Amino acid sequence: MQIRSARVLPLVPLLLATVAGAVVPRGIAAQLDSVHPAPVVTRRDLGGLALGAGLAWVAHQADASVRREVRSAAWQDRAALGTLADIGNGWGDPTVVVLGLGMWGGGLYKHNRTVAATGLRAVEAITVSSTITALAKGAIGRARPRVSPTDPWDVEFGRGFRSSAGDYASMPSGHSTAAFAFAAAVTSEVARRAPARARLVGITTFGLATATAYARLYRDAHWLSDVTMGAAIGTVSGFAVTRWHATRPGNRVDAILLRGTLTPFVSAAPRGRTIVGATVSWR
Repeated sequence: MQIRSARVLPLVPLLLATVAGAVVPRGIAAQLDSVHPAPVVTRRDLGGLALGAGLAWVAHQADASVRREVRSAAWQDRAALGTLADIGNGWGDPTVVVLGLGMWGGGLYKHNRTVAATGLRAVEAITVSSTITALAKGAIGRARPRVSPTDPWDVEFGRGFRSSAGDYASMPSGHSTAAFAFAAAVTSEVARRAPARARLVGITTFGLATATAYARLYRDAHWLSDVTMGAAIGTVSGFAVTRWHATRPGNRVDAILLRGTLTPFVSAAPRGRTIVGATVSWR
């Protein structure tokens, strides 16, 4: 099966993610409070990954045609689409990591547990999902489209681990994984702690995550199926991390990482230099 009409396909995930960001928060809080404690990995998680794999397989049928469309002059010569790609690329790396760490540290500094917990969930989700993605990249060993543009399924088991430049670590997309992990973790945590803001947060973060996925196609760094699988891994990981904490109040991770006090400092150093840093003390 080969999907030949690809003109609108790259825009479909943006619409789906925006809709998901609007409707998903409604059921998150109830789901997180329904089981105490929830398993580390649930059937819902496995089902989400299976669905992601299925969608990635479907997307693979359009990999070549979507790449031709997105890499065509009609897309590449439009300044607005290039700007969107720049925003999405920067959001997936390093913005989501820096923002997660900033929320965590800023929350500790201001003694705002909600902000600190939301940032910590984002960092945890990105760490978990990126570990899964890194292992998958190495094992699958798929060539990036810029390396093998005429063969969307140029794979060799284990080749990704031997590719120092990352040319054969295309699937799944790491940027997409991180962006969707951030979106899922932040949206679900906000849905628990400030439900009135969950829809706006969901639309914004999932929309930016999809811009990241689009950017990876636009820059010829990934195939459509790569970003689809990365989105699935990130989303499932984000929800799983939040659920684990929500159904285990007072767990050791939070006891250690959310009870500290962050104190920034600026001090003079020899030769006219200035040292800027922060100290963390645990209660």
